[in-house]
Amino acid sequence: MSHSKIGQYTKSQLYSLTDGVYRLERNFYLRVRGNGKYRTYFFRYVDQEGNQKDCNIGSLRKITMADAKQQVHLFRSLLNIASPKNLDLSTNQTPKFSEFALETIETLASVKLWKTVAQKSSWTSSITTYAFPKIGEKLVEEITRQDILEILKPIWTNKTMTASRLFSYAINEGKYHGKNPAIWKANLEMYLPPPEKCKTKTHFKALTLQELRDNIPFLTKNQFIGYKCLLFGILTATRSVEFTQIQWSEIDFQQKIWNCPPSRRKDGKNEVFRVPLSRQLVNMLKLLKKESKSNFVFTKDHLQPIRRETPRKLLKDGLKLDCTMHGMRSTFRDWCTQNGVNEIVAEKSLMHSTGNEVVSAYQRSDLLEERREVMQKWADLLLESNEATENQKAESS
Repeated sequence: MSHSKIGQYTKSQLYSLTDGVYRLERNFYLRVRGNGKYRTYFFRYVDQEGNQKDCNIGSLRKITMADAKQQVHLFRSLLNIASPKNLDLSTNQTPKFSEFALETIETLASVKLWKTVAQKSSWTSSITTYAFPKIGEKLVEEITRQDILEILKPIWTNKTMTASRLFSYAINEGKYHGKNPAIWKANLEMYLPPPEKCKTKTHFKALTLQELRDNIPFLTKNQFIGYKCLLFGILTATRSVEFTQIQWSEIDFQQKIWNCPPSRRKDGKNEVFRVPLSRQLVNMLKLLKKESKSNFVFTKDHLQPIRRETPRKLLKDGLKLDCTMHGMRSTFRDWCTQNGVNEIVAEKSLMHSTGNEVVSAYQRSDLLEERREVMQKWADLLLESNEATENQKAESS
């Protein structure tokens, strides 16, 4: 006889449950049967006729709790935006892969499983480029392992990350019956090398301090918003994913700080990170604010922020430099070391964690004022020295 229980369970507790049905959270259940031999996640919902239905998600032994919850989020959001076509998750009707894939991307964006707008664009680009030409017109139900391999083999070594994105959502488990052709274990691993062995360790290319200073005048004179964004990233030593999405509500002009929200912090911490703004950046932002018609600071169309890839492309195509934004951060870090900046202050300026967990527990201060001094010296070095040089050239001529 099955029984129900509501609550949170650890992985070990899930393995200790006796035969029955257990509610893990809304719509999310675990069924245990066969004297504990079979443990299966499933999604339980009520269809349009008021009938209770269950949709299998996968075995506890073969799917992680995180992946199972993500599938639950997907099903739940489909119910929320449902049309009669997709409300009944147990229907035999199956869509084309292209329809399903784009719908899935929109769904994931709507339930905020991704942190940035760029992630949606990246998924769409990867799937339309590599999957649609092969299986875009195929019904999800008809997709086979061979189809997946035809997509992955040409790009596996050089685009392992892009290829792996096709795994999780290559099929909709609620509409596909049988073994998932895109799973890795005991399936694609027989035909493709492990992703981790395809990766080669590379160092981000960086400019010398003098090379960076030589290119600053171009950035300060160019009025294109992308170059203003690039300059902001250089002067704050932050990551593209963090600074390209800035909104005006994050700028505190009175305190001269930018409050980077947790959703864009690469280190995953759940608190706002305060970035001190040099007086030069404050002046630049005030000028941009006067002309702004958007919630975003750096926007190409007065609506959406510029793309995350824009600074990198401007470095390559605009300034003809063989470097990355990571390389710019490296240049800043080298300058800190060469000029005796305290290591912890330098690391916190890069939004890096410092020390082990014990050390971090005692370093709760973000050292804002110490970092403010460092970032002002960095801005002075890059901007004022170039201004002085330009003035000298003008006087000599």
